[in-house]
Amino acid sequence: MDISEIDQNYKNIFRSAGMTTYSVNEPPFTLYGLCREPGDQDFKRLPHHFAQTLKNDTLRLLYRNTAGLRVRFRTNSRRILLKCELPEVCSTADMALAGSSCFDLYADGNYVNVLLPGLDLDGYHAENRMGEHGYSSGYEFPDCRMREILIHFPLYNDVSAVYIGLEEAAQLLPAPPYAHQKPVVFYGSSITQGGCASHPGNCYSAMLSRRLNADFINLGFSGACRAEPEMAEYISELDMRVFVYDYDHNAPDADYLEQTHQPFFEIVRKKQPELPIVLISAADNYFPDCLRRRDIIRRTYECATSVGDRNVYFVDGRTIYRNVGTNECLVDVAHPNDLGFWCMANAIESVLAPLLR
Repeated sequence: MDISEIDQNYKNIFRSAGMTTYSVNEPPFTLYGLCREPGDQDFKRLPHHFAQTLKNDTLRLLYRNTAGLRVRFRTNSRRILLKCELPEVCSTADMALAGSSCFDLYADGNYVNVLLPGLDLDGYHAENRMGEHGYSSGYEFPDCRMREILIHFPLYNDVSAVYIGLEEAAQLLPAPPYAHQKPVVFYGSSITQGGCASHPGNCYSAMLSRRLNADFINLGFSGACRAEPEMAEYISELDMRVFVYDYDHNAPDADYLEQTHQPFFEIVRKKQPELPIVLISAADNYFPDCLRRRDIIRRTYECATSVGDRNVYFVDGRTIYRNVGTNECLVDVAHPNDLGFWCMANAIESVLAPLLR
């Protein structure tokens, strides 16, 4: 049964007549969080040639997931239409489709709505489902005025193309740049990628970006964050403001974590000796050896500070859910819900905000 047949609030009926459609690849739209080489028009987070050299099969599947990708612009269009082409739809049992495979709409820094599937192009009929190759969706504001628009891309889906429809007479202008234009880079597991946020803007890196007016790059790879030296070398070459090293969950055991955590840090530190680096341990009790794992990460921090490193910081994951309760912050045994991501953002913001200032 389609719930929209019972509750009209679930219907996504939108008038698409009288609108002009633009590709987000063209100015004045500005894309963030993606990796493109000259001539590229695709959406990915790593260079294609680099990803294909990695022995990590899972990562080679995930680098085209659009976690952290955003488009920003300004318009006075009352109606906004989004049409996307998706090669396939990612669906997981513990994550809402709105988070894994849909787009988020923000206006002037405020959450407006998740752009859910359901609109056919004539705007007269709606079904709450994905199409075979993507979907269309839209939103109508209550009035016509200039707004700064931010759209977050899906966290766990590949995207082939994105088009924005605006009213024919509407203005379309570039959004102002971020206050902190050099990005914060996040590297980690499925949690860093955004599992299991209910919609893309509730991933903790996205929350921090909006709070701090800072660009960011999401290098979270679900089940595939293994701290390979090649990945460390790649990250060490990025022009970034802060590196957030959220590596714990995908180490298969504490011994592996001990063998890889500090060497990865040292590769990045050698290339960028003044870069602020934030180390984070897991916030949950998923692993029976979680305390040992936390201590391994803290030891990387202590070894760095013992030799005079004053640009390394440690966030003890055991404190992240303390004031709310772990039970209330998780979807399953490991992945945060929106409250969990909010707690993560709070804990990391306390370290990150002074570094950006």
